[in-house]
Amino acid sequence: MLALLAAGEIDGAVVKRGIDFLVRTQEADGHWDEPWFTGTGFPRDFMLNYHLYRDIWPLWALGRYRRMRRGEEIHLPGTDPWR
Repeated sequence: MLALLAAGEIDGAVVKRGIDFLVRTQEADGHWDEPWFTGTGFPRDFMLNYHLYRDIWPLWALGRYRRMRRGEEIHLPGTDPWR
């Protein structure tokens, strides 16, 4: 979704389905369930789970979508993201 939003696809059907999915699957405590491992360590030995990835990426996408729908800048006013 972040890539589609960066490409300006804010009104596309795929973005709308993605937003709907994120809103629909968010749990009451504000998190998203992700029972699978999110990274590999040594396959068949140990696996990694980046615990906050399941929250950071959906929140980033939802926040970016909301700001773009409102016509707001996607970066904080007065900041240069390339510094």
